[in-house]
Amino acid sequence: MRRHTQSLARGTLALIFAAVALISTAGSASASEEHIVQPGETLSQIARFYGTTVADLQQLNGLPDANFVWYGQRLLIDASETAAPAPESAESYQLYTVQPGDTLFLLAGKHGISLTRLMSINGFSSEEWLKVGQELLVPRALAPAPQPAHQVSALQPAPPIAAMQPGRIRPAVHTVQPGERLSDIAQRYGVNPGALARLNDLQNNSAPEPGRALRIPTENALELLEGMSQRLDPARYPTRTERWIEVDLNQQIAIAYEGAAPVRVFLISSGVGDSPTVTGTYRIWAKIAMQDMRGGNRAAGTAYHVTEVKNVQYFHEDYAFHGTYWHSNFGTPMSRGCINMTEEDAEWLFDWASPFMYDDDDDGWMFSTRANPGTLVLVHER
Repeated sequence: MRRHTQSLARGTLALIFAAVALISTAGSASASEEHIVQPGETLSQIARFYGTTVADLQQLNGLPDANFVWYGQRLLIDASETAAPAPESAESYQLYTVQPGDTLFLLAGKHGISLTRLMSINGFSSEEWLKVGQELLVPRALAPAPQPAHQVSALQPAPPIAAMQPGRIRPAVHTVQPGERLSDIAQRYGVNPGALARLNDLQNNSAPEPGRALRIPTENALELLEGMSQRLDPARYPTRTERWIEVDLNQQIAIAYEGAAPVRVFLISSGVGDSPTVTGTYRIWAKIAMQDMRGGNRAAGTAYHVTEVKNVQYFHEDYAFHGTYWHSNFGTPMSRGCINMTEEDAEWLFDWASPFMYDDDDDGWMFSTRANPGTLVLVHER
């Protein structure tokens, strides 16, 4: 949805103070207030914003898992139990000029606040398309000092990913230990095994020779684009102003873009044999967080039935992006036409791509509308 908003003129302190005054009172909720979960938000972030606890939010909303909330979920907030946020001053904020590729979601993450908070600061009632040159209020927060990446010694194997400190940069190189398989190393660092194999010119689930130094993909895996001799001609980009997804069937990768800038790369498995993935330009038309999938023909031996498939996004008829737990051979065609992804990658893409909002009557489905269009998807071969 595109809605024109008045930009803040640089140096107009009166407007900043007025915005801060609104922020100071935004946390005083009524007893019937609802919070709609935004992409990237966690239950603990929401609890901190409203001055309540995760346990209280779980009990009030009947949430069995404190680590799982989804975009668009409506949470009840008990105002009688919450405390208003501490008053803030204009000195807590600064003006930021929107750059090409910026989105509210990305800016919220960059400044360490929730999307809901950033929208509230700037008086937005919904996530908007930003204009280059538009000015926004953002927190005047200090970024953490960068920590250099390091090579892992063969005498001291890297710690499990769970033991690594939050915010610490993933080691750039891992030295293979005797008996290690590629899948073991991928699990240690929490990366897609296919991406690790592709980056180091290895086969999935191989056992590289001990002592070999392997590059570890970063979280967004943009390194996978380095070795591609051919990339999509920018003249073929379907848009330069909004989010979109490129699916390269030849390379078996998907790329999430903000305008012309790639922001994340995924190893995928597309359709194989007589069930190829369609090519063309589409928009995601429906999404659901989990569903069972069945299809094929029993007589022909192509029938399938998989349960609890997560983060499903349909972009053309019954072709969809979705999480996959029944194989890990990403980078190789394996599917009946859908785009298979790791469950972690599918969850990220589900939260990032539109449509976002859904109606309670839709039983968990989110549908594209004229006001809330789905993210563009370009599927191609060479």
